[in-house]
Amino acid sequence: MNNNLKICLITPAYFPAISYGGPINSVKLIAEELVKLGNKVSVFTSAFGLDENKSKKEIINRVEVYYFKYFIFKRWIISFSLLKELWKQRNNFDIFHINLIWDPISWLSGFLLSLSERKIIISPRGTVEKELIRGHNYFLKKIVYYLFLRFIFNKTTGFHFSSQREREKFFEFTKINKNFKIVYNPFYFEEFDKKIDKNLLKKFNLLDKRYILYFGRISWKKRIELLIEAFNELTKEIKDFYLAIIGSSEKDYFERLKKKIEAFNLDDKVILFGETIYGDEKIVLYQNAHFFVLPSISENFGYVVLEALASRVPVIVSDGVALKDIVEKYKVGLVFKDKTELVSEMKNLTNENFYNQLKKNLENSLELIKEEFLLQKLAKEILSFYLSLL
Repeated sequence: MNNNLKICLITPAYFPAISYGGPINSVKLIAEELVKLGNKVSVFTSAFGLDENKSKKEIINRVEVYYFKYFIFKRWIISFSLLKELWKQRNNFDIFHINLIWDPISWLSGFLLSLSERKIIISPRGTVEKELIRGHNYFLKKIVYYLFLRFIFNKTTGFHFSSQREREKFFEFTKINKNFKIVYNPFYFEEFDKKIDKNLLKKFNLLDKRYILYFGRISWKKRIELLIEAFNELTKEIKDFYLAIIGSSEKDYFERLKKKIEAFNLDDKVILFGETIYGDEKIVLYQNAHFFVLPSISENFGYVVLEALASRVPVIVSDGVALKDIVEKYKVGLVFKDKTELVSEMKNLTNENFYNQLKKNLENSLELIKEEFLLQKLAKEILSFYLSLL
């Protein structure tokens, strides 16, 4: 498939800004694969995560990346220089694909492009649904939604979703009817195949301990307090497990979790580590976990679930995690709705026979799961969607 499209991807942050989270990795992989398919791809993003906050252009694996100077307001990244250049180049692309629509870079870009009747694809990335909008900054989000987003959505050519759940939640909230395509985010399982030296666990005080793992952003959206409460219940019956909560953190939320751990007298049982971890240290945490838990209010995808499965570790996820469909389809983990169910499922995974059966299912199904997230296949599906809208 070679159609020589000129594609502009817009995202608040891009590689190497790994600490930002979100879709950075998937956007990068798809961008590079679209180039291999014969298209010209440019990325408009902020300089967040770079050594210097300044505007510049780089070529990364044949993708043109325009980094722009930015400032931050209430954790939102804003760049007027990006908007200026986007307006200047608005006629240079066949299609614009906007990611993470709530960030000002995304919705202001969408507003400008809508005014000039450009072909726009939007990937909301799970951010447009009732539960999340009513969370932090509700009134500010409401203003942005009614002033900008409704207009942009009605002008948008089509929507890309990374899961069926995300599509359902988005259309349930917006009440609009537009073209859409569901395409999973790509994922490289091979990174987790290499065996890492266990001694790296000393950094987290986890060497030779049986531990339950939460890995990812330590944020209110992840509902980690529920996991701590469930673990507290578990320890009343099962004494030999530890809980590891590791990842980049929101300061206020991190402090709330520390106080909850202290209130339950779990200081010697819960490892709370608020730093961005990557590379071998990340892999070793997964590989030696007994099982992994993701208790999020909502996840339109959930890369950490795939990282755990790639490490051959069973998972427990909330019913708000989109990848619960994969977990249930291949019987490689458990899904819970509330704290009572979470406690019950954690107890199930401390049962040796039950646990070994899930491990066996995971070994048998891993190749099939890999095929679901193959980059080459997913990039062709995205490109096919672009072409259908032109």
